[in-house]
Amino acid sequence: MLRSPHRTDGRSLGRTDHPKHRRGHATGGSVMTAERIDRLRERLEAGDPNVAEEIAAAVKARHGETGDHFRWGLLCEQAGLYGLALTEFELALRDDPEDREAILKLAEYLSERGEIERATHLLERLLAGDPADERALELLCPLLRQDGAFPRLDEILEHAVAAGLPAQRARQLRGQPAGDEQRPEAVPDLAPTDADCVRMATLFAGREDVHARQWADPRSKRTGYTPVHEPLTPTVIRNHLLGAYTVGVYPIRLDGTACWFAIDLDIDRPALDRARRDAFVAQSLRETIRQLGPRLLTILRDLGLRPLFENSGYKGRHYWVFLRHPEDAAVLHQFGKLLLARLQPEIPDEFHLEFFPKQARRTGKGLGNLIKLPLGIHRRTGYRSLFLDDDGRPLEDQLGVLRDVPRLERPDLFRIADALKATVVAVPAETPEPPDERQDEPAGQQPDTQAPAPPELPPSWTEADFETDPQVAHLFHNCPVLAELKRQVEEHRQLMHDERLVLVHTLGHLPAGPQAVNYLLRKCLDVAPDQLLKSPLRGNPMSCAKIRKRIGHVTRRVPCNCDFSFAPNHYPTPTLHLLTLPPDARRPEAAQPPADAESMARRFGVLQRRREEIEREWQQLHDRLCSILRMLPDRTLVLPEGRYRLIEQEGVEELVWEENTEPRPDRPEPVPDSAAASEASQPDAVARHPLSDAESSEPGDGSGHTPPS
Repeated sequence: MLRSPHRTDGRSLGRTDHPKHRRGHATGGSVMTAERIDRLRERLEAGDPNVAEEIAAAVKARHGETGDHFRWGLLCEQAGLYGLALTEFELALRDDPEDREAILKLAEYLSERGEIERATHLLERLLAGDPADERALELLCPLLRQDGAFPRLDEILEHAVAAGLPAQRARQLRGQPAGDEQRPEAVPDLAPTDADCVRMATLFAGREDVHARQWADPRSKRTGYTPVHEPLTPTVIRNHLLGAYTVGVYPIRLDGTACWFAIDLDIDRPALDRARRDAFVAQSLRETIRQLGPRLLTILRDLGLRPLFENSGYKGRHYWVFLRHPEDAAVLHQFGKLLLARLQPEIPDEFHLEFFPKQARRTGKGLGNLIKLPLGIHRRTGYRSLFLDDDGRPLEDQLGVLRDVPRLERPDLFRIADALKATVVAVPAETPEPPDERQDEPAGQQPDTQAPAPPELPPSWTEADFETDPQVAHLFHNCPVLAELKRQVEEHRQLMHDERLVLVHTLGHLPAGPQAVNYLLRKCLDVAPDQLLKSPLRGNPMSCAKIRKRIGHVTRRVPCNCDFSFAPNHYPTPTLHLLTLPPDARRPEAAQPPADAESMARRFGVLQRRREEIEREWQQLHDRLCSILRMLPDRTLVLPEGRYRLIEQEGVEELVWEENTEPRPDRPEPVPDSAAASEASQPDAVARHPLSDAESSEPGDGSGHTPPS
């Protein structure tokens, strides 16, 4: 935005009354500089057509010097050289980070350029020393109103009144949006009844003996949670709704079950890194998540789910699904993997999804991952997380939506899981623990927790094959333990970890074993595709003694006492029953992948490692630079070629590079006759990086661009 040389309130921007910047306080070289500035200003006011060019040349010639940058900035501003004026004010702040006038000037420029986050940061620095500084308040309050940050605005004005600002003036600065625009619904007032608090505590019940409270560090802008080893009571919920503190909940209860599950849509870390360097990317991310949230809601409903849709209060969206009856967390955890695998193709690369509960079970004294409850105030942004309608707009009755929450029945959960298994190709999951017998490993295969899901093994297996395949049918007819495990799968759709191991390391040794095992495991909701068998197992199958040791709760209720007297030289194991079958009842083993596929995979692995090494090194340098910038007063690092700035808007942090509009001091360039006029018409133009052949961005777009790597 181009500014006028004079303020609308009549105060000239070409001068300042601050004693620090008056000529009378300058000595030596500063006196000569002040006299030169006065002469140039007099010529400017007299209408000299060449003085703007001389001012631009003088400022560029002293680029590497310290001192007097504020005076030169005022002169550039009066001459209409706003780009140079901004640079001079920044250099003045570099020379003296406590220069109040430079901070005010710079904040005013930044706000007009749309750099609200940085302008706000500078003005809050001033108010930290003098909460009643009216000039800083005049600049800051409209920015906070524009950004909808009313909680922060009220807090700042409260401190100002306590420091001596008249209450009437504070009310004027508080102001209200003009026209028909209403106060944003970022922090609507909630008046929860006792019934509302009890209802919410019941709906969102998680671990019974602990919840968490969110904290935020305003300086580093970091947030986190602190466990509070107390139950989630209606009183805790009331304080959460009233904004006294913000609560998170651990979904897995003490008995290993959960009453609900949730999906979290958020911006991915690499996308946030790119957004720090490119304002266009940052804006694009914000717009995408506004459109993506309702689209995912539609997909979930098409699957048969009826979630509550929530804006998390920061930069994400949450989808909450409540169960009619508590379900095993392991079942929900695997259901979540199926669900995320279905949703992931709909998600742009810049975003990611998380499912809660994130763990299949509680381990040791760990609490697992938590998720923030709805309708609380995010401690970093000051925004309240709100329930949304189908179009992503806040609902009118936020507490009323909890009075009639849809509940998911268990049969519907399994039905949706079956539908997802029929369409999902691969789901990440934990590799099952191998049994004690190390030789029970698939042929040519080493355990790999990162292995992809196996391909389907032809031919496909059906329920009828348990009778038509001679070996499989004979084994199930003669081993009551395996028959009981099969019955358990058919009735309960679930096998415990040890039960799966018994099935895999007995039936899995048959030529058709992988197809039969995979058929049964696919019926289990808590078994992922990458836990399926790829080929028949080699080595020794699990012995009857180890079967009884692992699943005694099963062997005790069936007659596990098979007679293997026909094989006195073998240890007892269910697969010995196959010795009573003729040798021609076997099927050929599945074919191995071609050799060229293995060679291609190895080459791909080498390139993948090289790529990851480069990305790790880049990420380390990027994070170190961001850490340095966070400790600087205005999060800006000025270099001869330009400057790096770390800004944040709507929860997206951006590392921005801006080219220097002036040539480097050691490489002076002649100033053409049109230079001053060009700069006056394009104050925010971004020049080409001196180390790059890349063209500059369009003048005045305010985006900056990234220097080449």
